[in-house]
Amino acid sequence: MDYKEAGRKILYFMFDPLVHVVKKVGIKPNHITIIGLILNVIAALHLMNYFREDSFSYGDNLLGFGIFLGFAGLMDTIDGRLARLYDMKSDFGAFFDSVIDRYSEFIMFMGIVLYYHHFDNVLGISLSFLALIGSIMVSYNRSRAEALGVDCSIGFMQRPERIVFIGIWSIIWGIVYITSSSTIVNNIGFQGLDYFTLGILFLAISTNITALRRLLHSERELKKLAS
Repeated sequence: MDYKEAGRKILYFMFDPLVHVVKKVGIKPNHITIIGLILNVIAALHLMNYFREDSFSYGDNLLGFGIFLGFAGLMDTIDGRLARLYDMKSDFGAFFDSVIDRYSEFIMFMGIVLYYHHFDNVLGISLSFLALIGSIMVSYNRSRAEALGVDCSIGFMQRPERIVFIGIWSIIWGIVYITSSSTIVNNIGFQGLDYFTLGILFLAISTNITALRRLLHSERELKKLAS
């Protein structure tokens, strides 16, 4: 059993009771998907300081962003599990979920970019765009390869890993910002680079490596199919 399968079993054990309650209430998987999108919008707005009238707060904004992302990720787990457990799966449901996932990811990165724009942090903005490009290409490579008959689910930084990483990283550094001097945590020796941005740098590198791995994997598999 790999780490992904083990993680799924743990999640299902924890949240299946909630899934059963959701079914009894009459909520459908597509409704859960929309709730997840709304939570991503709230997360992005929170990071952008939309809900604060006073000065910009590193800690509160990052902490709230991470928490709302966590709840959005939970919705992403529940909708698929609900569909599978109660045989509510459909081709359109899968398609709808995939499309909304892309919207959610774009919105999340929009929040991160505008967070950096607040500080005129060109490095942070650039890394966020690179992370977005890598994230979208990871998903696109799999979709395009599978349309050609190739299983392309390899690589570490798939969407669940990306959301979990950004959420946890935001919560950690949100707490650090709240409990520490922002001048200390924001200055690590390079203009525009703080500890939160190190996470975005990691995401930019790892997602694009995963996308490249999928490209090379698809090339090998398509050559096998053609021979």
